[in-house]
Amino acid sequence: MPFLGATNYEGDSKELLGKYDQVVGKLQRRERPLPGLISHYCMETDTGMRVVNCYETEQQLRDGYNAADFRDAVRQAGIDYQAPQIMRVHNHFHVAG
Repeated sequence: MPFLGATNYEGDSKELLGKYDQVVGKLQRRERPLPGLISHYCMETDTGMRVVNCYETEQQLRDGYNAADFRDAVRQAGIDYQAPQIMRVHNHFHVAG
């Protein structure tokens, strides 16, 4: 059963998105995505940004958020780590096209 982790970051959205881009730049150097990652989204909000990850299992999601390289990249970008809100996914699909 898939699980989703969602985190809201409050502040200047342009500054937060710049820091997010630093994190993604470091994590894209991985040889492959973390096991179980289905999808990832980052959205600008009226009050900052929201980051959402969907994994095949809750344990894979927790492992992803606890991965040393992820935590290091977040710290180095100057983002205060916040634990995600974790939710069980009832349904998901992707439209190719």
